[in-house]
Amino acid sequence: MPFSETVRTKALIACQRSCCLCNKSKHTRLVCHHIEQEADGGASTFENCIPLCPDCHAEVKAFDPRHHPGTTSYSKRELLLRRDDWYEVIRRRTSELQRNLDRRPADYPRNEALEGEMIFDYSNHDGFFSIGLGKSEFLTRWSRAGRSAIHSYTDGTNLSIALAPPSMSLRDILQADTYDFSARVRDPRIDEVLIARNHHGRYAAIAVRELKSRSHGDDFDFARMRYLILSDGTSDFNKRV
Repeated sequence: MPFSETVRTKALIACQRSCCLCNKSKHTRLVCHHIEQEADGGASTFENCIPLCPDCHAEVKAFDPRHHPGTTSYSKRELLLRRDDWYEVIRRRTSELQRNLDRRPADYPRNEALEGEMIFDYSNHDGFFSIGLGKSEFLTRWSRAGRSAIHSYTDGTNLSIALAPPSMSLRDILQADTYDFSARVRDPRIDEVLIARNHHGRYAAIAVRELKSRSHGDDFDFARMRYLILSDGTSDFNKRV
């Protein structure tokens, strides 16, 4: 029988949606594979599950012990060890990020609600602004890019960041987990939406509403943004706005 939704969710969170063999972030392109095949009596349990990308899954499945050209297959033991090693890497990274959050200055500007506004001078506090709380906390960081755009960074934060297409509003965003989170810096413009994924795999959408810039004649650097956090691990914002 296939893995239950509970087992799949636990495994995908444990690997942070990264393949346990190539260790690349694959978002929705992951397969939950039975380490010991069902045909051989393998159970559909968390202990017998390894999340793999389609390419690595094909490699694991391609080996035929009855006819092979001297290739070396992935044994059950190797799959278990590689899966457990990768889970430990993710656990350690998460712990380190949480310690960084715990050490952050207490006077960082913040809004702990799951939905609300960010109104701040982004030249203060090294550009940091915290939204949400606990596993739904997002430590964002910003700097000047002009009157119509602002730089968003992953440096010193617990985030990966992506940009939604320019025409999208908060309520338009579906499957945020399929966006491109590969860049260190993004530059959302006014009325554009930044997508953030924190180290617990939660998603937030942040819409830039108003910007001011000292380098363009304003009295101070200022940003006003509207945000929404999905605290349940989902990635469709249209259901919550």
